[in-house]
Amino acid sequence: MPAVRAQILEVIRDAYPETFEGLKPSNPLGESVFSGRTPHPNEVLNLFVQQKLTSELPMAYYMATRRGLGSLMDRHLPPNATLPPETLRSASEGLMALREVELSEGHHLIFEPSGSQPRCASNCPLRTPTGPTALEARRKVLNHIVGSSRSGTRVLEVPEFYEDQGGELRCVGPGVCGNCVERWESGHAELRKKVWAMLPDVFGLTG
Repeated sequence: MPAVRAQILEVIRDAYPETFEGLKPSNPLGESVFSGRTPHPNEVLNLFVQQKLTSELPMAYYMATRRGLGSLMDRHLPPNATLPPETLRSASEGLMALREVELSEGHHLIFEPSGSQPRCASNCPLRTPTGPTALEARRKVLNHIVGSSRSGTRVLEVPEFYEDQGGELRCVGPGVCGNCVERWESGHAELRKKVWAMLPDVFGLTG
């Protein structure tokens, strides 16, 4: 059994990594790594708590919070997916903390600095940062990267700043140049590193 357990843990650690470098941010594996019926993320979280898989717990908590409070507290879940009070409290508090960071840091990233960027293209609306066109473009980008996760959080995933518009990839913020998008992509990469380091604390796994 120890040998079997070690093999299982090797697979699990690929889906619930211990380091930021092991994270697959565009599509975290999480519960999809299990064969057969895909378990609810609450089931995985309960299993990891019971088995004391300390290194994998931060990612397991994060995967459970991606679906939001409704999923964490769903009364229709089977018993093994119902979180005990202490685990539920840690997950809920962590979700609120992550959403606060996601929204505030996302706003800071997209709306600041307020001045025109040196490398900003001449036809980019952000060259006039306080103009209505620039504000509307920034609003659409912010809603795109954080608005879709109102019920939960996706802060560790790489946001798509481009979308297919008639067969051509364009920024979700109308007219925004590639230089500005590069700055946002770089800033969000730093945000993901910051959030990763916060996971143990926000879910009460330290101290």
